[in-house]
Amino acid sequence: MIKFLARKTGMLILIFIGITFLSFCLTYLSPSDPAEIKLNKTGVPPTEELLEQTRKEMGLDRPLLIRYGDWLLDMMKGDMGTSIRNGKPVVSELKKALPQTAALTFVSMAAVLLISIPFGVLCARFKDGPFDIAVRFVTYLFASLPSFFLALVFLYLFSVKLGWFPVIAPKGIRGIIMPALVLALTLSAWYIRQVRTIVLDELSKEYIAGSRARGVPERQILFSHVLRNAMLPITTLVGVSLAGMLGGTTIVENVFSWPGLGQLAMEAITARDYPVIQGYVVWMALIFLLVNFLVDLSYGWIDPKVRR
Repeated sequence: MIKFLARKTGMLILIFIGITFLSFCLTYLSPSDPAEIKLNKTGVPPTEELLEQTRKEMGLDRPLLIRYGDWLLDMMKGDMGTSIRNGKPVVSELKKALPQTAALTFVSMAAVLLISIPFGVLCARFKDGPFDIAVRFVTYLFASLPSFFLALVFLYLFSVKLGWFPVIAPKGIRGIIMPALVLALTLSAWYIRQVRTIVLDELSKEYIAGSRARGVPERQILFSHVLRNAMLPITTLVGVSLAGMLGGTTIVENVFSWPGLGQLAMEAITARDYPVIQGYVVWMALIFLLVNFLVDLSYGWIDPKVRR
């Protein structure tokens, strides 16, 4: 176990350094000049003398590797630089947006699991029956609808026509309902089909036939044996979805004006705010690596055969 943890940690560190270095190089190769953007934001005409002075103040005149090394050391100390757009520390911008995205992520994922696991199991149990056909039709419908389109439909129906929710989502329970529902419906359409396929694969195995021959009730077979053995691939699906959603659900957050990481990243890209973009990339890398690491550890807890 110690060897596994050491090997996994070393690999994650190397991947993290590679991701951050590549993203740092991409911002360095960008045709936009951060010094010119900073001067334009302050309303100062960017003359050549001022540009040179601002580049020196921002450290842009130093070699790329030295700049990356300094940035990496500062980042490890908790300093990711200052936003060009508003002059605030990047860390404070991320901390302000992170709780909103985390709340939206966990509410949406809880709804996804509550919807998809029972429906997926029942679709597999009643394969090709009326229930299975009806649910598959609904999932194909929602899977074919882009999330931004479904979000706009929700805004039109529940905000403009019915007036149940505000157009611009406020912080809190009332504001989180519509974006969470849009994410849950679009994800559940995909999850139900995945759970159905996984459960059908388990139902085709020999131990299921043996359990049925011994008279084990079908409900116990489905929810005690099949679902337990299907948890490994389902855990992988949840891990991938959680990592992506914690990085910011950009489209849905922007449609509903939800002040999360996705909206912050879009604003930073629009304004060419490179320190915030780099900080967002660091967060995305950290969350993907951490979630994948936790998913790997959970395999041994779910299935003893993996530990052996």
